[in-house]
Amino acid sequence: MRKRILFYLTLLFITASFTSVKAQADNDIFGYYFIQGRVPAAFADIGEIHLAGDYGAQQNPPVHGLIRPKKGKDFPVNKPVLNGKNISFTTKTVGGVSYQFEGAFVKFPNNAARRETVLQGVLRKFRGKTKIAEASVKFRYEAGD
Repeated sequence: MRKRILFYLTLLFITASFTSVKAQADNDIFGYYFIQGRVPAAFADIGEIHLAGDYGAQQNPPVHGLIRPKKGKDFPVNKPVLNGKNISFTTKTVGGVSYQFEGAFVKFPNNAARRETVLQGVLRKFRGKTKIAEASVKFRYEAGD
């Protein structure tokens, strides 16, 4: 009887562990995100947003991503906060400018079709502590390398 209980507990633990790993893989945010539709003028200089997801978190030191402008230096992303489908992040300040994003995944990238909206929310741009731009934006996803 004890062996049977131990067997079922072990089986339950393995199943729960596999389910947890699969859920994390399904929700990995790694990829390149591009603003969809009409790009607000204040954000026209953004080429892409890269989020490093699980892959970047495993690097030493961790790499969380970046906002890559079409010209100039990248804005490294500070550790994003992912709570279910909700995500928020800020960037380091570069040349006196930084960004902040708060939004939610409509679909996680691995479940989305090409050119489909996967992320939407509010993007803000700051010069120092002063907000200089804010817009509701939608992003499409590309897998990248």
